[in-house]
Amino acid sequence: MLDTYSPSGSEQNLAHFLHKHLVSHGFNTKIDAVGNVVGEIGTKGPYILLCGHMDTVPGEIPVKHEGDFLYGRGAVDAKSSLAALYTGAILAKERCKLPFKVKLACVVQEETSSIGMEAIIQEGETYDLAVFGEPSGATNIVIGYKGALHAQVTCKTYGGHSASPWISKNSFEEIFYVWDKFRTSILQNNSESKFDSITGSVTNAKAGDTDNTIPCHATIDIDIRFPPSIRSAELANKINNFTSEYQKSHADIQLEVLIKSQTEAYLGEENSSAVRAFRFAIKKAVNGQVFLVKKTGTSDMNLLAQKQKIPMIAYGPGDSRLDHTSDERISIPEYLSSIEIVANAIEKFVSLQNRTSHNGVQ
Repeated sequence: MLDTYSPSGSEQNLAHFLHKHLVSHGFNTKIDAVGNVVGEIGTKGPYILLCGHMDTVPGEIPVKHEGDFLYGRGAVDAKSSLAALYTGAILAKERCKLPFKVKLACVVQEETSSIGMEAIIQEGETYDLAVFGEPSGATNIVIGYKGALHAQVTCKTYGGHSASPWISKNSFEEIFYVWDKFRTSILQNNSESKFDSITGSVTNAKAGDTDNTIPCHATIDIDIRFPPSIRSAELANKINNFTSEYQKSHADIQLEVLIKSQTEAYLGEENSSAVRAFRFAIKKAVNGQVFLVKKTGTSDMNLLAQKQKIPMIAYGPGDSRLDHTSDERISIPEYLSSIEIVANAIEKFVSLQNRTSHNGVQ
């Protein structure tokens, strides 16, 4: 999988590679209209969604094996997690005495538009458990992700010759005055928990066309992450109110804000059947302490959580601090442990569901 470079929008080669493998292991497999590879095994019992993404951020990294580590783009985010879900499902099917059904969704464009996950959701199927393949570390279970709001701020001024900068405001300078005020008004970074904070950063800035002209049009893209305690509509309303108030006191500029996308935050229960199954499996495999993690990023899990109120977690090998870096590498022993953990967790979850159904308890 690492040898097959697959940045967002260019997952086709990896999709055909995975399609072939899933078919060879008995999955009823298809490549859907948006390019997802979807494979199913089993016909009855608890219905489990295992979802991982095929795409990576751009930038190839030479694939190499050194000691206990395997290097390559996607080694952490998140090809090792997808491979662990796939292999773990096969082992669980071989071992588990109780019936269950698995859908393995290898989705496209998680790093950009999430069109792959949207297509899975639009199929309208209801699951009993969802596990998303993301780097958590073998002994950690991710139960929450912050929400995301992406906005574009545009500042317009009169402009003019750069030899006379006193005649007109400079839109590029002005937009960063706006950003400075925005940070103190909207972002709340003073909490000890970054998961509970509203954080943000400028990810792109554009202004100017020629060397001797004061820019009359400037834009910045802002990536804001927010906790479950606030809804995206509430945050968008705060941003629009801020823009209106700022504009009132700065009549010599024109300020516009476009909300480009919004994704709600998600926080699952600490003792859900998903957490219990994976906690059991981790302790069985590595006999260590299990940690529940709340991530400051956003994943496809957020999208499904808005549609289905089912147990769901994110899990996978790898150190997420290496996400998107030039030093992506996965520990092979950790990767192998995670396969066993996925297999044992599926078996444990099926057992819990079977016990629940016999006892009549939800």
